[in-house]
Amino acid sequence: MAYSDSWTWSHRMRTGAAEPFEIQDVVSGGTHTLMLTGELDMATAPDLETVVTACAGNAGRLALDLSRLTFIDSTGLRLVLLTQQLCREAGAEFAVIPGPTLVQRVFELTGVVDRLPFRDGVD
Repeated sequence: MAYSDSWTWSHRMRTGAAEPFEIQDVVSGGTHTLMLTGELDMATAPDLETVVTACAGNAGRLALDLSRLTFIDSTGLRLVLLTQQLCREAGAEFAVIPGPTLVQRVFELTGVVDRLPFRDGVD
């Protein structure tokens, strides 16, 4: 049986328009899949860090689904790496569902694409 909780935050983009950032936690068995929508940057990363910290210790498996992100900056990248570390310390499996080309490019340009367990989907 699966259930989901979702958290939604809004932040101001440089253009002044409100762009929502959403984290939806889809739970099935011991797997938490955090589906991220919008921009993961220095303004929204603290919100995700709160959710990741809460989930990492309770999950047998934690996945970050980046497929709906429109942007990620170095703060977001750091948080993805921190999530991997928290999962390792908690003994939880970790996976990353790739984002769109512009998001994936950040992982490629920084050389961390090979350090993360990217998967097309979570079983």
